[in-house]
Amino acid sequence: MSWALFAGGGAIFRREMQLYRAKLSRPTFVVAALVTPLMYLVVFGLGLGRQVRIDGGDYLTFLVPGLMVMAAMHNAFTWVASGINIARFYHRTWQVIMLAPVTPQAVVAGTIAAGMARGLSAAALVGLAGGAVGWRPEPSLLIPLTLVLETGLFAALGLVIGLKTRRTEEHTTYTNFLITPMGFFCGTFFPLSSLPSWLAAPLQLLPLTHANLAVRQPGFTPEALVALVVLAGFALVLLAWGTRRVARYRE
Repeated sequence: MSWALFAGGGAIFRREMQLYRAKLSRPTFVVAALVTPLMYLVVFGLGLGRQVRIDGGDYLTFLVPGLMVMAAMHNAFTWVASGINIARFYHRTWQVIMLAPVTPQAVVAGTIAAGMARGLSAAALVGLAGGAVGWRPEPSLLIPLTLVLETGLFAALGLVIGLKTRRTEEHTTYTNFLITPMGFFCGTFFPLSSLPSWLAAPLQLLPLTHANLAVRQPGFTPEALVALVVLAGFALVLLAWGTRRVARYRE
């Protein structure tokens, strides 16, 4: 594959990061982005963390990786999907990007890299908050690798949804009926073994389930490797789908 296909992707990434840095300068933006996972951390992690035991450990040890995965998903998806939505329907800047002399691969690479950066930063902040209240993970590359794959696939999903919507309201629909339910039912707050088999089985098909499974493994176990392969498969499919939609974009 020629790297010339990605020429221009860096400029798109830098533009998105400049917008992100401008928002980070507002404390209210940071608080709004993290208020939900931090609220769960305080209510469940501190309130129940010392009383509930899961898989032989305390609940806080189980909860914090799940909250990191959930924060990464929400921020990677929302940054890309809502950013494209606003750029298409309000500022009309997405159409300008499409007129620029860059390839679809460059547009996809720059956009998704920006979404990944936001998702990873949100997960890191949740992890730091968890560490402040007593979470002590074992040193491993498994958690960062899982988060990289997860943010990549959800940023790619945000790209697909951002280009697929025909009205601004549709973005909220996907968030309410796809992203939010995944956050609650894919193993963030409790293991899927607690659910009836008829409900747990279809949830095994969702990517967030495999992200939650991977970050809680003690190392690169067979279960972790399978989960990483599934996440990589989702990411590749969504990247290909997003690239196709960018290449065929007409508006």
